[in-house]
Amino acid sequence: MELILGLILLLYGLSDLLFRFLGLGAYAHASRRTPKVALTFDDGPSERTEALLALLHRYGVKATFFLTGERARARPDRVEAIRREGHQIEDHGEWHQAWKLFLPWLEWEHMRRNPGRYYRPPHGLHTPFTRLFARLLGKRVALWDLESKDWLDLPPEALAERLLYYLRPGSIVLLHDGPERTLKLLERVLPQMLHLGYEPVTLDGLTPRPLTPRLALIRGLQGFEERYNTRHRVARAGYGPFDLFRVEKKPFPGPNLKDLPRGTPAFELHLESQRSMELTPLEAIRYARESLKKVAQKVAEDPEVRLIYGYSYLAQGARLFGFQTHSLPPWPRLLATLSSAWFLWLYRGEVPKPDRSWAKLAYLSREELLRRFPPSTPASPKPAPGEGQTLPP
Repeated sequence: MELILGLILLLYGLSDLLFRFLGLGAYAHASRRTPKVALTFDDGPSERTEALLALLHRYGVKATFFLTGERARARPDRVEAIRREGHQIEDHGEWHQAWKLFLPWLEWEHMRRNPGRYYRPPHGLHTPFTRLFARLLGKRVALWDLESKDWLDLPPEALAERLLYYLRPGSIVLLHDGPERTLKLLERVLPQMLHLGYEPVTLDGLTPRPLTPRLALIRGLQGFEERYNTRHRVARAGYGPFDLFRVEKKPFPGPNLKDLPRGTPAFELHLESQRSMELTPLEAIRYARESLKKVAQKVAEDPEVRLIYGYSYLAQGARLFGFQTHSLPPWPRLLATLSSAWFLWLYRGEVPKPDRSWAKLAYLSREELLRRFPPSTPASPKPAPGEGQTLPP
């Protein structure tokens, strides 16, 4: 009996790991090639639905509402208001009580009662039966790749800064119809999103695609990336959809270069891999050139920084932008090469060719960076939308 119970718990745990945490096979984002994004609202309708609809109407934004069956039947007028405004309505199940999902007959009833082409489980929770029931009912499981965290007791300004930091082309954003904090968050973030060039659309307008094992792994690793960025105070150099670099201020770890010894204050460049993963080589070159202008602005604002640098097998290609290259010692070279190969497969689905060169150090001095990519003004400009220095919570 204990063995059977243990196997059942293991099966439930594995299902939640594969299908909720990783999102394997779920519709969690769309193509990263265009700046379309989908705002999705769970748990409604609520007493704040009208205010939420008014805010979306003010900015001409269409969204997708995942409604709970019992709440929708209690307020059909609000459901009709959502539909009248041109928003998409999908299924969030009958109840928002997670314990009921663990009983297969209740989960079936929970998923069966309400119409919808997309179904989003409460909290994203999955059991071993969730995907089977969805298939039998002809529904697609919709998750997300960006949580707004509007359920946390954090200042709306900090939540808005974090959302803009991690918003990417093709993102599906998880929000909630109910918290007052969501309204305050959207009041700040919607005009900034539009200013930056994002186009909020419905799920149908976004046309998301199911996550393959590789894309599911990328989704699962996002939390580690966020923790690294917070711990090391990594800043984005530009918040636009295709601004491709983040910068981490740190002492230059070497090797010693002419006039740039180990320990010199520097920016290490981090590539925004999810923004570049579907770009053609020509598009990547164009966006990298524009993004380096944003990096130069960051450098211009910090007089301590003497160079920017990175370790990659792409170092030779960086010479196109004026970077110089330098060979690495054996162990750092091996680690940088293996790391580059891993990211090449993870984000591009490509295996390094046998003749691909070893990773090298690519660097650009402060003077050369500012000469090639001069900031718009010598002084630090007023931060543009999304350019605040608040660290993601």
